[in-house]
Amino acid sequence: MTKQVLLSITGSQFSESDSDSIELVTVANYYKRNGHHFILYEEVPDGEDSVVKNTLKFDHTFFEMTKKGAVNTQLLFMPGASNSTYYSTPAGPMTVNVTTAQYTLSEEENYIEVYIKYALDINYSYSSENEILIRVGPHKEV
Repeated sequence: MTKQVLLSITGSQFSESDSDSIELVTVANYYKRNGHHFILYEEVPDGEDSVVKNTLKFDHTFFEMTKKGAVNTQLLFMPGASNSTYYSTPAGPMTVNVTTAQYTLSEEENYIEVYIKYALDINYSYSSENEILIRVGPHKEV
């Protein structure tokens, strides 16, 4: 796969009273080292002026998302496991627990797809069921 890629992240959240989806499509940098995939990209959260630097690190056994900047956290997704972390946001800090129900990684020569289904607890209270679909492919300049 090329170093510069097109990254698509679609996230869906389902709570008892509501559902919501977001999508991010951006150019990102990709590399593979020691059997792990790495994707680096930047984003500016809604209502913020500062940049958040994101690193996705994954293989067939785990997926890790690290955010640094206006938002700081390190989320770990492992099938059948729960992982807690500290999540710092401009609105204040919180404790986040992620329980991963499903994780699949599909790889082709120039395409990667990751699917994660997980439950989210915020400050020790159940929040929602969630799904993330990540697609990575070559970036073609027009």
